[in-house]
Amino acid sequence: MMSLPAIIGISLGASAFAAFTGKNRHKPLGRRMLYFFGGFIGTIILLIAVNFGLYVMSR
Repeated sequence: MMSLPAIIGISLGASAFAAFTGKNRHKPLGRRMLYFFGGFIGTIILLIAVNFGLYVMSR
């Protein structure tokens, strides 16, 4: 199982990479920030769901 700081760190890294590199580099800052926050929230929800699933399976 992952700790909460690990989940937050992975989420920040993944959303920053997706929002500020590659094809999003030429988009306006507001749109990139929207991608960043949306990706951050989505990744946190996904990782917490995976973490909960691992917890349930280990019981």
